[in-house]
Parts: sequence; C-alpha cells; structure tokens
Amino acid sequence: MKYKILIIACLLLGPSRGQDNRAAHTDWVFVEGGTFEQGKNQFIVTPGGDSIFGMTSPHRMVEISDFYISRYEITVGQFKVFCERTGRKMPAPPAESAHGKKGIYKWEDDKPMLSTWDEASAYAKWAGGRLPTEAEWEYAAKGGQKSRGYKYSGSDDPTEIGWVGENSDSIFHSVGQLRPNELELFDMTGNVTEWVSDWYHPEKDSLVSHIDPQGPPDGEQKISKGISWFYDGYGEDGKPLEYGIHMPEVRYQSPISTRNDGFGFRIAKDR
Repeated sequence: MKYKILIIACLLLGPSRGQDNRAAHTDWVFVEGGTFEQGKNQFIVTPGGDSIFGMTSPHRMVEISDFYISRYEITVGQFKVFCERTGRKMPAPPAESAHGKKGIYKWEDDKPMLSTWDEASAYAKWAGGRLPTEAEWEYAAKGGQKSRGYKYSGSDDPTEIGWVGENSDSIFHSVGQLRPNELELFDMTGNVTEWVSDWYHPEKDSLVSHIDPQGPPDGEQKISKGISWFYDGYGEDGKPLEYGIHMPEVRYQSPISTRNDGFGFRIAKDR
C-alpha cells in the first residue's frame, strides 16, 4: 500500500516538479575567490588605432569571495519557462537589429535571451540567484584563480572564444559554440553584452569597498560587460587587437529598459 501511494504521488507531482527542475536548472560553475587587479587596462584601441579612455572599470585591487556563475548566457528557452511558471507574458523580440533592419528576429530557444535589466534581475532571483557584480563578472571572465593572463576571456584572439565583428555574420549566436575560458565559461567575450548588478556612476566608484564591491548605491544607467557581436576585434593590420573593446575590463552603460540584439545576461549566486 505504501508503494502504491508513493507511485500515485510521483505521478501527480512528477510533471510539475520536472518542469520546475528544468526551469530552475542552471549549469553552475564554482569560482574560487581571490584578489585581482580590476580595470588593469584603462584604455582601448580601436581597429583604426585610436586610443579611447573612460570605458573601463575602475583600476584597483579587489578581493572577491567564492561564488557561482552560470556557465552559459541565459537562453530564450530558459526564459520562456520562467514566464510560463510565473504567469508572465513572453516579451516581443527587438523590432530591429543594430544595423537598422526591421522585423528580423524570432525567439529561438538556444539563443541568448535579449532582456531588459529588470527582466534579467527578476529571472535571476526566480532561479535562486542574482545578477553578478561587475567585479565578479570581470574576475570570472579573466579566469579567476586559473587565469593565464589572456587579454580576452580565454584567449588573446577574440574570434577563438567570442562572436565579434569578424566572425559573427552580423548577428548573435547560440550559446556555447566556441571555446570556453579557463573556468569553462562560454561567451564572456562578444555574442551579447551581459547585464551586471552595478549602477553606472563613475564619480562614486572611489567610494565603493574593495572587498566584494557592489558598485555605487545609485545611478541612472546599469553596467553591462563583454560587449557584443557588433564590434570588430581585429585591427587594420588583420591581427587581433591587443587592447580591443571586448576586453573584460571594458564596461558599457545603458538605461535599464534597453532591449536590443546586443544585450543578454548570465546569473550568479553566493556560495
């Protein structure tokens, strides 16, 4: 009798629990904490050879505690399940591409979810996590304790580990297709830039703690990291840029309502 009750309970609860597990499933990667030099490179060099300042995280030594981060950018398929389970309406894809082409996108489950910051944050909380801080993201992108000192996230050649201007065919791609970095994290260079939790307010960066920094307490825009498929990673000499815009140090700031074909996210959680 006991076994019959158990079987009936499994049949009744199985589909729901299975959907919940699938919805909440994240391929978490453990990141051992440590101290690293955030914002090591304080300038970028364009393909044309021009140097640009003011687009990088603050230069400081930062202490990071252990944490977990998702191996991949959150996909459309994962976000659809989130919407189904929470009664949300799946948002419409962007109406046009970064190149101004209109009405070209349809949601594809294995592609990164093109989200606003609020959507990304809501998904992260629902999945049992949060958005990573800028410092955590940069530390993980550089390989954490396993870093080999690459300029980009896992290579000195951005096309080996990221979808950038030279290899993207002017569009973002399914997650996890190229080589991962030292921590086995995919797509932290190129593809889509990824929302982090920090406000963009560089005038207040100096006030932030150097131990597990959370970013300024306020601001008008949020930071994203990794930059996207839109930008070139090679110079006019046909070689990978030594200090290109896809470096982990680079930050991009945008209104939280931004949704276009260059913005996605991954999630993190405390140990």
